[in-house]
Amino acid sequence: MSTAQGSGPEATLRVELEDAGTRRGGVSTLGLLSGAMQQWHCVGMLGDEVRYESHPFSAPYSWGHLPLGRTMLPRNEWAPGMDDALDAPRREITGDGWVLVGHGEQEWEDSYRPVTGAEA
Repeated sequence: MSTAQGSGPEATLRVELEDAGTRRGGVSTLGLLSGAMQQWHCVGMLGDEVRYESHPFSAPYSWGHLPLGRTMLPRNEWAPGMDDALDAPRREITGDGWVLVGHGEQEWEDSYRPVTGAEA
């Protein structure tokens, strides 16, 4: 996916999945204490800046069965609330004038560009 930065027509807003504890340390700790669940959320990133953020949702830990970390990437089938967590920022992003221009391999990997005068 493109990682263009800025606020002009060349800018790309990326929707990504993030461990909710990345920006709020207590969220991950709370998830561990409440049944071995990891807290995730979706973020809309413009460059390195978070512009949109969903509510958190839970997914079970896999405890080291994957080489990239302790958890499997969530799927809505076993991570209740994931679809809702994706839908809210998507509505907000499009409501703010961004247009979907691409989709990655994962269901949360969307790319948006701002609407230009010719597209409006």
